[in-house]
Amino acid sequence: MTPPPLSPLVVDALGVRVGIDPSGLTPTDRDTVARVWADARVVDPAPAEVVVAPVSSDRDGQTLSDLSGRVTQAAIDARRGELWMLHAAGLAASDGGVVVLVGPSGAGKTTATRLLARSWGYVSDETVGIESDGGVRGYRKPLSVITEGKGYKIQHAPRDLGLRPLPTAPLRVRRVVLLDRDRAHARARLVPVPASDALVLLAPHSSALASMPRPLGVVMSSLARTGGALRAEYSEAEQLVDLVGDLMVEDLDRRPEPDEASSAAVVSTPPSGASHGGGRRYRRGAVVDSCPLPDGRLAVMTGETDGRGTLRILAGVAPAILRAADDATRDDLLRAATDGTPDDEAARAVDGILDQLVEAGLLTVTSG
Repeated sequence: MTPPPLSPLVVDALGVRVGIDPSGLTPTDRDTVARVWADARVVDPAPAEVVVAPVSSDRDGQTLSDLSGRVTQAAIDARRGELWMLHAAGLAASDGGVVVLVGPSGAGKTTATRLLARSWGYVSDETVGIESDGGVRGYRKPLSVITEGKGYKIQHAPRDLGLRPLPTAPLRVRRVVLLDRDRAHARARLVPVPASDALVLLAPHSSALASMPRPLGVVMSSLARTGGALRAEYSEAEQLVDLVGDLMVEDLDRRPEPDEASSAAVVSTPPSGASHGGGRRYRRGAVVDSCPLPDGRLAVMTGETDGRGTLRILAGVAPAILRAADDATRDDLLRAATDGTPDDEAARAVDGILDQLVEAGLLTVTSG
C-alpha cells in the first residue's frame, strides 16, 4: 500500500506562507528540519503560497544550509514589489518597535542577533521587510552561524539559542541602523547618517528595490518617519547592547508622518521662451523613481525587468538639466543650468553632463 503524501511544513517568511516539502528527506532529516524551523512555523491549517523542496546531502548541515537559502529566495520572490526588503537583522521591543541592523554578509548581523535577541524579540538575522506604512514583516528563520572547519553555515533554532519570541504588539520599524564594526573604533556610538548618504548606503542591501512602486519615496519616507538612519560604530558585539537599548526606549509615535510631497518623483515643465540651437531635442528617459534630496542633489533609479535597479545621485547642475529636459533643445538646457546667463565654459560643462546623462539612459535624444 502506498503511504499518503507528506504535508509540507509551512513557515512564515516575510509574511509569505512558504511550504517545505519533506518528501525527499529521510525521517531523521525531516525531524531536524522541523526542529530548526519551529520558531517560524505557521500553526493554522491554511495552505502554503509557495513550496520549496530541500535537497538531501550526505552532510546534514549542508541540507539545512541550502534549505535556508531556498526559503529566503522564495519569500523575496513572492514579496517582490510589495516590501522594502533589507539584508538585515531585526530586534523587537515589547511595544512592537523594531530596530533594523543593516549590513552585508560578514558584517556581524548574526553575532549581534545571538546576543541582542536574548533581551529583545527575535525578528530575523537575514531579511527584514518594511511596508510603506512602517509595518514590519519578520522572518524567524534558523540562525545561520559560520563554524570553523565547515564549508557551510550551521543552522540553529532560535529557541535553542535562548532567543526571545516576538511581542504580541504589531511590529513597526523604530530605527534603521547601519552596522560599522571596526576594532579601530575607540568607543561605541550611534552617528546620524544624512538622508542622501543613507539612501546610497541602503540601496545595495535592498532586495528587488526597483520592483516597488516609488521605491525611493518609500525609503525616504521610512527614514523620515523614524528619525533618520544611524550608523553604529563599535568594535565588539557586546557594545551593541547599550546602543540598541537606548533606541528601544524611544517613543514609536513621537514623529509626525512624513510629507509625501517632499519625496515625490520629479516632473517638470519645459523652460519658457523661444528655443534656439538646432534640431536635437532632449527628453527624460524612463526611470523607476526620482527623489529630491535635502542637500539639493537628485536621486534617480532606473530598473531592469528582474527587479534590479541602478541608483544614481545627480549633483551640481545635472538635476536642473534633467528637470528641464521635456523635449528641450541644448540651448534650453544650457539656460536652465545657468539661470539664463551661459558662457563658453558653462556651455562646455553642460555638454559634458548631457553626454553623461544620455550614456546613462537618463536622457534620450531625438532629431527635430
